Amino acid sequence: MTRSHRRPLVFAGYRFSKLDKMETMSEILIYGAAGFTGRLCAEEFVKAGLRPILGGREEAVRALAERLDLRAAVFDLNDPREIERQLKGVRLLLNLSGQFLTTQKLLIEACLVSGTHYVDLAGEVEDTSSAFAFDERARRANIMIMPGAGFNVAPSDIAAGIAKKRLPDANHLVIALATDGGVSRGTLKGMLSHIEKAGHRRVGGALVAARPAETELDFEVAGRKFRAVYDPWLGDLFTAGVSTGIPNISTYSAFPWLAVAMMKGRLLWLRDLILNHLLPLLPEGSSAQQLRDGRTYILAIASNGKTRERVALMGPEAYRFTVLCLREITRAVLAGRWSPGFQTPALYGRELLEGVEGVTWD
Repeated sequence: MTRSHRRPLVFAGYRFSKLDKMETMSEILIYGAAGFTGRLCAEEFVKAGLRPILGGREEAVRALAERLDLRAAVFDLNDPREIERQLKGVRLLLNLSGQFLTTQKLLIEACLVSGTHYVDLAGEVEDTSSAFAFDERARRANIMIMPGAGFNVAPSDIAAGIAKKRLPDANHLVIALATDGGVSRGTLKGMLSHIEKAGHRRVGGALVAARPAETELDFEVAGRKFRAVYDPWLGDLFTAGVSTGIPNISTYSAFPWLAVAMMKGRLLWLRDLILNHLLPLLPEGSSAQQLRDGRTYILAIASNGKTRERVALMGPEAYRFTVLCLREITRAVLAGRWSPGFQTPALYGRELLEGVEGVTWD
């Protein structure tokens, strides 16, 4: 089936490509399936009736695939032709392998050749913006590239898009996040590795330097009160700039006090101790109880100097939320609801979150 057989479909104000029945049965490949989030994703997809190929560098992928009765594809990213071979016939690649500044480029290049849509969990400014460099080539290849499909970006990007629609002349946007639950080793390692380093703030449409925890914000969602600090790395600084066009964006996250101290350049000896010695001793990720009982809180406030529009929601635990967002985006892509080029989760709007169990709007 060539792309010339696709007919455009308008959905929720966006132009999508319509797939026929043969294409909707095409396969998904989850790369990084042996990691904590990858395993959660594979298990959830099977429950939802999806049959992904499980990919990764490690032989542990084979054991997981055997347990779930799925196909395995064990390959590293050293050989571009091997990546292209593994993606042959795959309609959608989910990159959950982390280190997105490295893996993203290699996998997107292969997707451009194989005609495979690309989705990942990039959650910081550098790795969401790096995907944007492929926008024009993805449009020519008629594939979609969507970083930030997990909790760190997807629900807040969607909330920001809703706020912008309610207040079209908004020129300021504040995004705030809070979580109850655990953290995976991979997430903790990534955060601690640069916890005291400068990031960004969006001012006048440009990304300017900003320090972590340089300002504080008190906010409330679903009756819960939080004190957050400035989070200069959050991917929304880039994605919400693209999806809303709002020129001034600030992002805040509620962190434990130890993390806040490290963000301000204190207790870095403890950071080094954790990274160099203690990390392997910590739990791999959220416990079963945390996955079940944890909650996330998202707030987006758009303003124009006179009026404010507030969009807030409470969702499931962060890793659970990530997996459910991936499931809903996958369903949308396989149903033909996608748009070529670089896209953010705001493409799907509120409808995507309406399909996620445990989301309530405040």
